[in-house]
Amino acid sequence: MRPFDTLIRLAEQALDEKRKALSQLEAGLERARVARAALDVELAAEQKAAAGSMEAGRLYGAYAQAMLARRRQADRLVDDVEMAVEAAREEVRTAFAELKRYEITHDARLAKLAAEEARKEQAVADETAQNLKRRENDRL
Repeated sequence: MRPFDTLIRLAEQALDEKRKALSQLEAGLERARVARAALDVELAAEQKAAAGSMEAGRLYGAYAQAMLARRRQADRLVDDVEMAVEAAREEVRTAFAELKRYEITHDARLAKLAAEEARKEQAVADETAQNLKRRENDRL
């Protein structure tokens, strides 16, 4: 059963690695979302400042254009990381399914071997009982 034990252990390691990668991607996604939200907060603060000052109002147009570009870039980053997270989740699901397949196959083989061993032991016990019965009948 060593080959299956090794195969299961390797599949578990692969699954763990994929889970770690997924965790890192999810953390990166959260950071990207926080950064995107920070841009909205910054924009709101600048709008408020621009509304309060005539000079700031004149400069706000250039700032707004730059901010829109930064927001689009942040949105693209969030979208890209979301796609990477979904791909990593699919890899985790696939690795988990593979591991379960190995474990189920291993358990089935162990059950089959145990059943075979029990059958052999029962055959030996039956033969012993038959021999004892035969000896008893021979003595009579």
